Amino acid sequence: MQSMEDYENWRDSLQDRHRPDDGPDERSIRYFTHDYTADTRLEFTRTGQRSELTLSFSSEDPDMGTEEMIYAGDDGESMHELIADLRAEITGYLDAADSSSFVQQQGLSKDFGIRNATDYYDEFSRTALYAFENALQAMERECRQNLVWAPIQEDQKSWLYSADKSTDLERGCVGHLRGDFGHSGKEFWSSWFDHQPDLNTESFSKELRDVMTGLRADGHLLKDFETMRKACRNGSRCDDSFGFHAETPRYEYCLRCTPRHDDYNFYLYIYDRQAQRAHKLARAAEKTETTPPVKPARHANKQKGMDR
Repeated sequence: MQSMEDYENWRDSLQDRHRPDDGPDERSIRYFTHDYTADTRLEFTRTGQRSELTLSFSSEDPDMGTEEMIYAGDDGESMHELIADLRAEITGYLDAADSSSFVQQQGLSKDFGIRNATDYYDEFSRTALYAFENALQAMERECRQNLVWAPIQEDQKSWLYSADKSTDLERGCVGHLRGDFGHSGKEFWSSWFDHQPDLNTESFSKELRDVMTGLRADGHLLKDFETMRKACRNGSRCDDSFGFHAETPRYEYCLRCTPRHDDYNFYLYIYDRQAQRAHKLARAAEKTETTPPVKPARHANKQKGMDR
């Protein structure tokens, strides 16, 4: 640089250069085996409100190459939410007896240029779709077994206890699990109580088993009495118990722990979020039907005379 002007021009040019961004706010990559080692790759990224799930399948057949699927959302969806939605769509497609009606079955919009199943999933081999489904199911199980249990909010503490039938309908309560750790503190005894048997589906039972597997794992909330007792310090105090809350895309879990020997040590209440929405819509429709129409007000036309 020959002068101060040269230096200032160089300094200004640095400000004009494109700077690489810091990358996504969140990123996770996993590999799965379908037919042979690491043939399926799953990547999740989230940048701001944009979330993307990328699945790729590398076939053993060199003529097939690699098949890649991208599934995205613009509402800040979590990895768990995208995985659950995409897995449900792929499973629905693979299980559909009439694949031509898949778009109608899934409620897909033509606004996205989707006219039939061919436009959506038929470009993938069924081997790849089965590999994607297996990977997504494995991730769903892993997510459910590693739920984040936070102190329950003050306005939701009543969800830790049984309620009347109308409240159960409003909240979509499936039922609750009651249990204890026996005299030794190392045992595990539990009983299930249905609140709405029609909500106790096979898919719910599978999810609950995964959630309980996670809760019973080493170091987790319900491993044994002593582990639960220590974890209670992180819960929300309610009488002589402590409350926790966790959720999946479909269900809310409210756990009440009581660190007292010779008593029931935990109650786990599960609420179906889809049932909550359905009940709310039904009540709104019922209110609309029973509300009489409001008659328009009648106004008399008045004219003022003008003195001449």
